[in-house]
Amino acid sequence: MMVNNHSFDSNFEVFLADTPESKAHHYNIRYQVYCDEMGFEDKENFTDEQEYDEWDKNHSVHFLVRDKHHGHWVGALRLVLPNEHSLPFEKHCKLNEKLSGDQYLQSVELSRLCVLKEVRRFSAKKFAPYGILTEKDIPVSSNVTVLHNYKNLGLVLTWGLIRAVALYCTQNNRQDLYLLVAPALVYAIRKVGFSAEQIGEPCKHRGKRIPLKCNIENIMANSMWKKDYKNGFSLYSDLFEEDLAYRKMAYLS
Repeated sequence: MMVNNHSFDSNFEVFLADTPESKAHHYNIRYQVYCDEMGFEDKENFTDEQEYDEWDKNHSVHFLVRDKHHGHWVGALRLVLPNEHSLPFEKHCKLNEKLSGDQYLQSVELSRLCVLKEVRRFSAKKFAPYGILTEKDIPVSSNVTVLHNYKNLGLVLTWGLIRAVALYCTQNNRQDLYLLVAPALVYAIRKVGFSAEQIGEPCKHRGKRIPLKCNIENIMANSMWKKDYKNGFSLYSDLFEEDLAYRKMAYLS
């Protein structure tokens, strides 16, 4: 079978952050994007360079995406589970209809979706006319080395994270996914065939944002997954165990 060297699965992998170390990686990516780059959060409130809020401790599941070839963490996303009868996005927008108690039991919210600016910048065609970056294209200060040049690398990583989220929700009996996102992402989500219902009026929250409801079964049925994004996600703790076993073997040999 011919391997597509420009596929997500050939170049990236998604992990569920289930250890303190992996959550620190996750929070740091958020800090770089939400505090350093975008200024959405005050960096003075996060002197440890880890951005988190009250939803992270007991009501969230955290995901990371890594460049396979060089081990760099390049993107993150969190799923928020309801806190009694609320989700974070509800305080920012007016919904057409309040969620019921039963709906909360089968729902999650996708938030803090972010991809490092170095990765988004390198997706521009000018950096790699042959589809692969070379060392001379990369600033010395960059913490991201050679990455394949996709037409839109930010979206490629987004779909990989959403695929992982859909698998997690399927495994944990969560049927509905809520999002509060910019119009550009609404367009991209619908363009690839996800059914995304607008459930309220657009609001102002870090720019214009639109509340959406997506169905997990619909996401899982998307034809995009037949060609790529088949690996889903792994537990970060399994990665640690594999690394520990490898080191033991190297030591014994």
